[in-house]
Amino acid sequence: MNFKTHHFNFYKGLMPLVYIALISSFIGCQGAKREPAIRNMDPWAFRSVLDKKPRMLSLAFDSVHFAAYDLSVGQLYKVWNGGITKEGTVFTNKKNIQPTSWGAPYYEEGELYNQWAVWRNGENLPIELKYEGYLILDNHITLRYKLILPDGEVISIEENPEFTVNENGETGFERNFTVDSPSEDLEVRLQQASNSQKFLIVTDQTKIIDFFSPLPKQEKPAISAGYDHLGILWMENSDCYTCHEEENAMVGPSFKQVATKYEKNPSNIAYLTKKIISGGAGVWGTTPMNPHPDLKENEIKTILDYVFTFRPKEVDESAKKPIATVKKVKLSEETVPSKPGFGAPLEGVHPSYDLTVLHNETFQPRVGGLAFLPDGRLLVSTWDSIGGIYALEGVEQDDPKKIKIQRIASGLAEPLGMEVVDGSIYVLQKHELTRLTDLDGDGVMDEYKVVCDGWGASDDFHEFAFGLVYKDDHFYITLSMAMRLLSTDRQLPDRGRTLKISKDGSIERLDYGLRTPNGIGIGVDDELFLADNQGQWLPANKIIHVQKDNYNGMAWGLSAAQELNPPVASPPAIWLPDNEIGNSPSEPILMKDGPYKGQMLHGDVSNGGIKRDFLEKIDGQYQGVVFRFSQGFTAGVNRLVWGPDGALYVGEVGMVGGWSWKENQFGLEKIKFNGKSTFEMLSIKAKPNGFEIAFTEPLKTEGLAAILDKLVIEQYRYQATAAYGGPKLDLITLKPTNINLADDGMTMELDIPGLKEDHVVYFNLPFELKSNTGSSLWSSEAWYTLNKIPN
Repeated sequence: MNFKTHHFNFYKGLMPLVYIALISSFIGCQGAKREPAIRNMDPWAFRSVLDKKPRMLSLAFDSVHFAAYDLSVGQLYKVWNGGITKEGTVFTNKKNIQPTSWGAPYYEEGELYNQWAVWRNGENLPIELKYEGYLILDNHITLRYKLILPDGEVISIEENPEFTVNENGETGFERNFTVDSPSEDLEVRLQQASNSQKFLIVTDQTKIIDFFSPLPKQEKPAISAGYDHLGILWMENSDCYTCHEEENAMVGPSFKQVATKYEKNPSNIAYLTKKIISGGAGVWGTTPMNPHPDLKENEIKTILDYVFTFRPKEVDESAKKPIATVKKVKLSEETVPSKPGFGAPLEGVHPSYDLTVLHNETFQPRVGGLAFLPDGRLLVSTWDSIGGIYALEGVEQDDPKKIKIQRIASGLAEPLGMEVVDGSIYVLQKHELTRLTDLDGDGVMDEYKVVCDGWGASDDFHEFAFGLVYKDDHFYITLSMAMRLLSTDRQLPDRGRTLKISKDGSIERLDYGLRTPNGIGIGVDDELFLADNQGQWLPANKIIHVQKDNYNGMAWGLSAAQELNPPVASPPAIWLPDNEIGNSPSEPILMKDGPYKGQMLHGDVSNGGIKRDFLEKIDGQYQGVVFRFSQGFTAGVNRLVWGPDGALYVGEVGMVGGWSWKENQFGLEKIKFNGKSTFEMLSIKAKPNGFEIAFTEPLKTEGLAAILDKLVIEQYRYQATAAYGGPKLDLITLKPTNINLADDGMTMELDIPGLKEDHVVYFNLPFELKSNTGSSLWSSEAWYTLNKIPN
């Protein structure tokens, strides 16, 4: 690419003159106020994966002029004419893909001056480059770096990029620098990656401008470009990768399993096409496949053509498979849910709470984080294409229409956690913990300062950073594992861990072996708890007590040495059986009011609603029971926070085709305790010979013995394997030999022979059970994780 240069470079030593350059003084990046710039894209500066690079900052200066910085190395990555294809979970609900750049670069490969170097007396000094964050003021951006020398000396650099046009109408890319160096004998250089002999000397108040020859109009490439098979394209445009992988079974069968089961012939293709369009369950288990009425038959045929590429060669082609028929699964009368709360999910809001809807037609957040400012405003971060933070004023009022909403930050990469500490806003992005600051007092955040970015990251869509909790002067976050690695790849450091981060950015590794730990919170006894999601090596969902050095079972993160002698996995505090009481559990929180004070709640993105957790400590280890608590929310529950008005604020999220409650994608609501009593199980405690069940209201004793004869108690265990999820093993029905009701009718003791440690005990109370005022149970079911039987 030809371009004209209008700058002059001073050089030292025997280095050849490589560019004609002009170095001129300019007003510093934070000097006199610049005219506000007009940008076409919103947000015009945003963090994301780009071109498979994980820690990128993309800048859309206008509709065709772009630049991107690789913040993992503090370098300008690319300057181009064209655009960015915004693909991926937050942009288009597609998994396994990320944004990519398109168009023509202004600099040829390797010609960018983008590598920092420091010289002293003719010697190239080793440096550590630290990216510090950026400022956005009046739509102009300033990036900050530090170059740290071996002796501890620090050179601070600010870079302000901009596109410009000269008097001849030629487009130019301008980079303004300020340099704060501790010593005059230090020489700061920008050199080319391909040839370190070509460099520019950068001093304080340096401006570098390159003007380029005109480029033809760039055309966005066809969406199918770059796909080895168009079946992949149509699957990414749908939700196939939500539940299926190529080689390994996940929520649904792998492509290889499907291709092995069905021979590629017209009858099977017709059957599978109908199955994909209509959805349903029964062939591969009880989990239903979503219907896909919008997919055209030719698109499905292309998908199936790709699926059949995974048919093993060793399959005997001469042994024709029978043409598949629809298998009808008939449930027995005993397993048919009779009503919500009795074998079926709840449908309404918990009767002891009143719900207020806070979202509206113009504000429909996919909530990634919630926090309150000291002035009572609610902060909402959004898991969407904006990557925004919104401040809501007036949420405590009875009239949601009076709420004032201001967007105060944007361009964040999947902000799935937020905290306010000493009045400052901290947000957890996919690749960074960031502190936000409003410098000019207009309420909008100007400074995006790095607190910590010291964990491993790749371009995998599933590498989420969840949290954020602040406790005892430290932040706590959880990191999920990658899901689309090659068999020869390993998880990067810190994936599947809980990290403890100090304000200076230093990291302490706590536990490991987590899969998708969506949310961490402070629970009983001021301890940290998190929720992990079912999958490979996780036969069911979990509530986990965070403990130093605990291994939580997901084997993908083990080192090669650990694989030879695997550690013993710690049991969860509570198992959450999949499709019963959990699918995608989220942030735990401690209850602050009502008869449930001191217990915990957690949300669920896919199973929906809020669940209630009662924990007790046996032999120094937490275990306990989970109950259904409340439904009635717009979407899957992702984040929970208590407000200064005593209400519980509920942030909801979802995406098309998965990670959603009934396909709903957004919601912000609150529930507040109304003082009404709801008849339900309050707690279940383990006893040496059985369990004690406490209720919120006294039981009606008339006919109680006959009613309790219908009590259902089951026991089973889980075993972690490499498969996705897992069955209930050693499932048996238990029968109490003795039931004692306390004089006040509030507690019931059950002697149950045959109980075993490291098992789940399932309770289903009879529908006929009533309180002494005639109320029916709000929910009849409970799942107790019996890690230890007390002495």
